[in-house]
Amino acid sequence: MIKKILITFIILASNAFADKKFEEGIDFEIMDNRPSAYQLKEVNKIDVAEVFWYGCPHCYVFEEYLSKWDKKNDKDVNFFNIPAVFNKTWLLHAKTFYTIMALENSSELHKNFFYAYHEQARTFSNKESIINFFNSQGVDPSKTKLIFESEQVAKKVQEANYKLETYKLGGVPVMIINDKYKISGNMAKSYDRMIEISEYIIDLERANRAK
Repeated sequence: MIKKILITFIILASNAFADKKFEEGIDFEIMDNRPSAYQLKEVNKIDVAEVFWYGCPHCYVFEEYLSKWDKKNDKDVNFFNIPAVFNKTWLLHAKTFYTIMALENSSELHKNFFYAYHEQARTFSNKESIINFFNSQGVDPSKTKLIFESEQVAKKVQEANYKLETYKLGGVPVMIINDKYKISGNMAKSYDRMIEISEYIIDLERANRAK
């Protein structure tokens, strides 16, 4: 009898875990109550953005989780990074990010810049140190400087700033889904849960679109 009760308890506990829901206001925030463009079938992909800063230790750790996250590569998911700009140093790093994105080996450079900052104590507080990083990666310094100072990069930073103002962030990393849902580190509590909540919202958007 005791064994039967124990088995029943395990089954119920497993079902409860499987049916676990994340709650608005506790696990994530809805920034806009209107249906997303994806839900309205105006676009065919779910935008999933990670807002980050290269100097943020939590962002550095979270990058490893994101690199192993398979769902971000789903056909209907458009995953991308947005560099936060809270001061002049962050602005330099935002320009660095968009410079990296303009180069062929962007994924490797993105990872290596993170590594250099946190594992080699290279804080990249000026343009010269950033150009030197690219030089150490085998990128032509003159090419890097041209991209870094280009109108295209400046425009991308400006566009990122505009988005960040609407998100009203208190820190990073933060996940933004379809410009509607915001998941902060304080809400998620852990890197794993930030991924899990993001997956929940992605599935929620898919379900809303299918209605």
